Amino acid sequence: MNQRYPRRLFTKMLVAFLFVFLLISQVIWLGFSLFAHDDSPFARQQRSLQQVQLASISGLLAHSSGPAAVQALVESWEPNVRPQVSFSPAPNTPTTIYAEDRGVPTILSQQLRDNAGHRYQVVLDYNGLDRFYERGHHSWHDSLHIPTPIMFFAPFLGIFFSLLLAWNMTRPIRQLREGFAKVSRGDLSVRLFPAMKRRYDELSIVAKDFDAMVERIDVLVKAREALLHDISHELRTPLARVQLAVGLARQSESNIPQSLDRIDLETERLDKMIGELLTLSRAEHDGIDIEQYFDFITLLEAILVDVRYEAQQPQVDVVAHYDSLKSVTVRGNAELIRRAIENVLRNALRYSTQGQVIVVKVEVDRDTLLLTICDSGPGVAEEKMSSIFDPFVRLQSSLSGKGYGLGLAIVRKVITAHHGQVSASNRQEGGLKISIRLPRWPE
Repeated sequence: MNQRYPRRLFTKMLVAFLFVFLLISQVIWLGFSLFAHDDSPFARQQRSLQQVQLASISGLLAHSSGPAAVQALVESWEPNVRPQVSFSPAPNTPTTIYAEDRGVPTILSQQLRDNAGHRYQVVLDYNGLDRFYERGHHSWHDSLHIPTPIMFFAPFLGIFFSLLLAWNMTRPIRQLREGFAKVSRGDLSVRLFPAMKRRYDELSIVAKDFDAMVERIDVLVKAREALLHDISHELRTPLARVQLAVGLARQSESNIPQSLDRIDLETERLDKMIGELLTLSRAEHDGIDIEQYFDFITLLEAILVDVRYEAQQPQVDVVAHYDSLKSVTVRGNAELIRRAIENVLRNALRYSTQGQVIVVKVEVDRDTLLLTICDSGPGVAEEKMSSIFDPFVRLQSSLSGKGYGLGLAIVRKVITAHHGQVSASNRQEGGLKISIRLPRWPE
């Protein structure tokens, strides 16, 4: 967390919060302006003061014999609340208040009686007194129609909540950024979900997906490294033999024919292994053309012809169970499917001995076809069953031959690329059973 980050997100959130606050305050003021009918607090306060003054004058005049006592009372008031008071004979008109409906009146006029029964028209003139002008008591923020307490506390509350929200949002983003930076530097041990799982929101789900991505990348990188190590190891042995043959040929001319035979043999082995590696790489990536359509039964019959020819020398029987007259259309690359099935059959042939039988069976339903190949060989130990489809995995057996452990790996890659499934299991009567399931193209 030592890397410094620009606070753009916090600034955006702070500005957005203050803008929304200002907008809401103006909408509230507009609503009160349109639908409220009461005076403002200032107008109610000044109206109350005027009524008190008028009641005091009325009460004093009712217990006195003239306006002189009233003038003495008015002179005792503070200058900023002292109106100009005038008396005149009362006309036969009702009392009138000169003011706006929702403002502060500047002139009050009312008929009053003294204790002698004389009627007077008393006028209270507030013109010239700034206290009774509402616009004279507005502060600079009144143009925004926001009360003073809110103007004082709102910026601090806005900054506090914006800071809290920005920290809560930018902290996981910084963690994600640092996690991606570590992955880009080759550190695949970084995990974010343990530190973010208590958020219980979308960002914790993102952290979980990030961890899954990194774990997948870690598995792929380790698999690539292991595959590169195995390829290097497998290539080193035949190359060493080639170098040895060259050295022997240089020592004596009599060793040249034998050395050339050895070089030819090792070259064939290298060519075979490189061909299998290319097939494995092609099956693993998106370079497979699966836009072809072929008859699976016809392809299987052609494969069985070659396998039965190879099975003559070890005297192994290959028995097939399927309906040769039924057409089963499969969408995919026929050449790769052929190689995959040949690899399984040759693997079964390698582990079979004289007199044993390899059984090939095809079961077809509406959507898929199931190809099972069973041999009568030694089978596979249960603890190694899950790894026989990995590259360069070879079982320690006297019947294993000279393979490189790429056959079944190619089978899995090819079948998976065709959206199928392949599995292996030991038979109860002995031997290994390979099951290949492929999607069938609808008729």
